Amino acid sequence: MKIAICDDDKMYVNEIENCVKHLLQDKKISADFDLFFNSEKIYDSNSFYDVAFLDVEMQPYTGIEVAEKLKSINPYIIVFIITSYDKYLDEAMDLNVFRYIKKPLDVYRLKVGLDKAIESIDNTVYTFFLKQEKTSKSVNSNDIVYIETMGRFTKVVTTNGEYISDHKIDFWKEKLVASFFYQVHKSFIINLKHMTNYKRDAVTLLNKYEIPISYRKQSDFRSYFLHYFGGR
Repeated sequence: MKIAICDDDKMYVNEIENCVKHLLQDKKISADFDLFFNSEKIYDSNSFYDVAFLDVEMQPYTGIEVAEKLKSINPYIIVFIITSYDKYLDEAMDLNVFRYIKKPLDVYRLKVGLDKAIESIDNTVYTFFLKQEKTSKSVNSNDIVYIETMGRFTKVVTTNGEYISDHKIDFWKEKLVASFFYQVHKSFIINLKHMTNYKRDAVTLLNKYEIPISYRKQSDFRSYFLHYFGGR
């Protein structure tokens, strides 16, 4: 696992590094750390990271701008925004930031968030049978946008195309156990990593797929959504 930490305050960089190292050691997970005290260096590095911890108010690039650049290199990077200000929350949500943690640093929330992040770094590949072609198809869990019931079959919508699977929705509910999957409706399972908009009764994925949230799921999903993205 490759991790970047960037803050113009060295104290926070060291505190985050120590906290993350201890948690990963407890889980016996190895990681390489790149530490930055200047947003220009991380922005220009063009490096691939699995996880990044970013302050917001930095020069010459804000943490939001750095997050956007890192996501252009690895769309599935886990980004933690660490800041004293709430005003950047909307921008962070637009980038599907994993957690938004306020200063002074809440070590407990950071540990809980990292625990969830490790769960969500999921490279599981699912193989399923295609109804029309009578062949098998393999997709990475990260690339699944949503699953939709289609009569006795399911439609699997991915970032690379759409497929009709012989499996029913219950098969996918059992298989897609990572924290970023949620069944918002009896006919839909969504991948929260691809959310670009959320309102009470619907979510939008990749700015083009609007998926309904059933009335009975709305309250539970809101709680899950706030927990998943760190709340406020």
